[in-house]
Amino acid sequence: CINMQNEKINNKIAGSFLASAIGDGFGYPTEFLKYNEIIDRWGINGLTEPIGNPIKVTDDTQMALAVGKAIMKSYDSRTLKPQIFEEALRKEFVVWLIDPQNNRAPGMTCLKSCENLAKGIPWQKATSLNSKGCGANMRVLPIALLKFKDEKITDKSIGKWAQFQAAMTHAHPTALTASELTALTVVKLIEGMNPDSLLEYLLDYCSTQKNKYHHDFLDKIWQRPSIESPEMYINRGWEECEAVLRRVEKAVKRNDKITDPCVYTGEGWIAEEAFATALLCFLYYPNDTTATLRRAVNTSGDSDSLACIAGSFAGAYNGLYSIPQDWVNRVEYKEELDEFIKFVTTE
Repeated sequence: CINMQNEKINNKIAGSFLASAIGDGFGYPTEFLKYNEIIDRWGINGLTEPIGNPIKVTDDTQMALAVGKAIMKSYDSRTLKPQIFEEALRKEFVVWLIDPQNNRAPGMTCLKSCENLAKGIPWQKATSLNSKGCGANMRVLPIALLKFKDEKITDKSIGKWAQFQAAMTHAHPTALTASELTALTVVKLIEGMNPDSLLEYLLDYCSTQKNKYHHDFLDKIWQRPSIESPEMYINRGWEECEAVLRRVEKAVKRNDKITDPCVYTGEGWIAEEAFATALLCFLYYPNDTTATLRRAVNTSGDSDSLACIAGSFAGAYNGLYSIPQDWVNRVEYKEELDEFIKFVTTE
């Protein structure tokens, strides 16, 4: 029974990481296009299959792999240490920055912050203090999957690491909290939480995390004009995430699968809206990974990031075998994705 349970969890881990990368590449051609433009180009059903062999991904998956490599290089004795992880993550972000394949419309905040990191500037000053772009949580998935590397790793530690990797480039409080919620959602879905219970759980989680500032990870990035305390800083993030989750809640009740989801929860350029709209796409089709991806791909706005995050949720819940095998075979960076999956699933 234990072996069967481990096999099921491992299948979900692989499903989450691969569906995320496939969603990223699937949505790459529709990024920056409005919904009506997508329909005009590909027909009434929009884009229904990933294009190309390989299915080329964007900076979303490239940066997720950078986070994964930093984890593998700094993970020791069943733990991560902030300073060692920061050094590894800095190096991997700089490698990404100068990679010739970093030509997939990367976000300006990620580029600027990584340029600062490359100069050796301390991360607390290299980061963009006021950015909450979705670059903060489009790459957080490897942190979530680390939960299943060892039973001693807790949700609390995953939350800290999720916030920390976001803060390296995006230090707006909502970038941090949206990243934590994105990672936590993957964790809960892999653990088998019923999607019908997910919104209630996440809303309750937001309320319990207010006033919890992780001093040991975040240092003093809260300090800025008009912010009187670290609690005031982080509360803003949780309040904005709670507000967007309420919008998801209303949209789920309407169950309008025809209208572009961005109408209800935003286009996904900022972290909380990327999380919320991706979550909405998943909750429309919780048992169908392919349908989740198609719904996320055919949206106005940041479609690749929406499908990337939505894919991580659908794959986490439905597992690897819910993804068409042809898509799995064709996704770019398949060997590197498999390498991190093996790292997580091997003791």
